[in-house]
Amino acid sequence: MKLRAAHGNAKRLGRIAVTECPPVDELPPASPAETDRKDRGNDGRFAPGNGIARHSKTRSGPQGALLGLDAKADPAWRAARAWARRGASHRIAELAKLHGGELGSEACALVVDSWELRGDARYLAARARAEGDAELARTAAALLAGARQAQRDAWALAALEATERNKRGNANRFLRPGAKP
Repeated sequence: MKLRAAHGNAKRLGRIAVTECPPVDELPPASPAETDRKDRGNDGRFAPGNGIARHSKTRSGPQGALLGLDAKADPAWRAARAWARRGASHRIAELAKLHGGELGSEACALVVDSWELRGDARYLAARARAEGDAELARTAAALLAGARQAQRDAWALAALEATERNKRGNANRFLRPGAKP
């Protein structure tokens, strides 16, 4: 947008200045960054092999280093983890329904952690049975105990969040404690 001296109808109506927006094809780029770097193509998009993409190898998310490590893991363990992801998704939906339709990110993270522990425990328990390894069975039992504790913590946190939401009312749920609506 540009601020210019009034002209035409605006000047006749007594305006001193007007704001005008040029046509879309004349607008400057949204990003002031130089778009003709070697990392970007002519259209401004990242080109293959750019410097930014190299950083993805160190990220921990779905496109990062952990995905490469998980790909090398035992297929049975990967199947147990897939089962755990589905279970976590169902449990998050259940908890949300039971606690007023919403869950905070920490409660969801606790649910995911508990189901990952449960998936790992199932995998280790199956290996313990197959190999006759009592130490693996003990480790699986310890993981299950941790999973149960994480589920209890998730329930308690979801209940606290629901109580706080009910105190504030839905319209004020995003206010910080002590703030007035």
